[in-house]
Amino acid sequence: MGILIIIGSVLVLYYIILIPFQYSNIAAIKESEKKSNATYNEMYEKMSFEEQQLQFNLQGNLLNLPATLIAQLIYFIRHRGEHNRI
Repeated sequence: MGILIIIGSVLVLYYIILIPFQYSNIAAIKESEKKSNATYNEMYEKMSFEEQQLQFNLQGNLLNLPATLIAQLIYFIRHRGEHNRI
């Protein structure tokens, strides 16, 4: 039982540390989308292989999913009014 508490504590700490990185990545992607008037898929295709791998590992890793979802929620709450503007 003690090992599960330790593993759970490490995972929670990992997510807490990862949330700011995920948030800044999401904010940078959204800002790039606004500046370039391109969709995420179009921007992804124009990225170098290294950038694609970084994005895939940061956003696509299932271990990072809770931190990604929380960061996405925080981003949408902070930028709530901007999404309705054209």
